[in-house]
Amino acid sequence: MASKKLYNHLAMKDVEELKTKLQTEQERILNSQVGKKSEGSANYTETKDEVDSANEDILLSSHLRFSNRENFYLKKIRKAIAKIDSGDYGLCEECGSEISFARLQARPTSEMCIGCKEESEKAESQNVHLKASKSMGKKIDLVTNI
Repeated sequence: MASKKLYNHLAMKDVEELKTKLQTEQERILNSQVGKKSEGSANYTETKDEVDSANEDILLSSHLRFSNRENFYLKKIRKAIAKIDSGDYGLCEECGSEISFARLQARPTSEMCIGCKEESEKAESQNVHLKASKSMGKKIDLVTNI
């Protein structure tokens, strides 16, 4: 059961609304993934020319990228739901201050208050050579990917 003292800045009805929103989004992603898995590689044929093969490779690459993004988002959703259940939801992971309800409504998976998020993005934008791909967990070398 969630601790009421950690939700001082959020009404329980608001927390429940956000949890429902997160659960709905989680269900949408899981249903989407099941549908994509059932499609599989049914379109595979041996008689493709080079252009068809190249197009299929591009589509597969895009599908994998979006799938990775969805998986990353799904992890964030599950983490947010776990925080709701433990009573830690709505607190900034950087400074410990309260994340506003308006921000949580807009982005229920928020882990930082707006001030800390702005600082984080500012630091990241100033160091573009070490920018990390959050969904892939790899460093992006912008110099060679131009």
